[in-house]
Amino acid sequence: MSVSNWSSVRLVDSVTEHSAMDDAVLMSQVCHGNHDAFAELVGRHTQRFFTLAFRTLQNRGDAEDVVQAAFIKLWQKPQAWQCEKSRFTTWFYRVVLNACYDHQRKHRRMVQMDEPLVEAYQVPTQSEQTLLEQRQQDNWQQQCLETAIAKLPAAQRDALNLVIYSAVPQKQAAQIMGVSLKALESLLMRAKRALVSSVQAMQASQHARSTAV
Repeated sequence: MSVSNWSSVRLVDSVTEHSAMDDAVLMSQVCHGNHDAFAELVGRHTQRFFTLAFRTLQNRGDAEDVVQAAFIKLWQKPQAWQCEKSRFTTWFYRVVLNACYDHQRKHRRMVQMDEPLVEAYQVPTQSEQTLLEQRQQDNWQQQCLETAIAKLPAAQRDALNLVIYSAVPQKQAAQIMGVSLKALESLLMRAKRALVSSVQAMQASQHARSTAV
């Protein structure tokens, strides 16, 4: 399937004969050129792989491109997955992660958070002003967290994105990353400690600036 034909893969909600098949059976049919089996795999798993790609790249368009390209390569070379070594999702998470790293190396894109939108042409009432200030504070705290995550070592960031944001079981996440379960738990613990320290430092810095005005 070419890139131009990607959009022709229609992901329907109706139950088909393929919806009851597990990933391994679907992949065996993909190996024989079955488009419907491939479409079922895409529809079943796109969101989970997109979530990881977006958490890694922090850019929706880039994440969509990476996941789409990964699925196209899967269609072109389904034999790359070796069923006796790992389950399909474990293997494909690793494929997507590697694709994200390749994309970052090629484009060297800087992560930029969207600034919160502020109503510019209307003077808010007191209650609206309170809500606006709270929303701005929430957005700022989220930006602090995302900034802190982006600064984590890659292994800690991957562990966090897999387990916390992609809801991958720790045992499977360890397999995806090629580390022991104990090592994964250690990465998560260090990541959480680093995030708390980093966010607290940013909050202290903001407080110091606001009190100095």
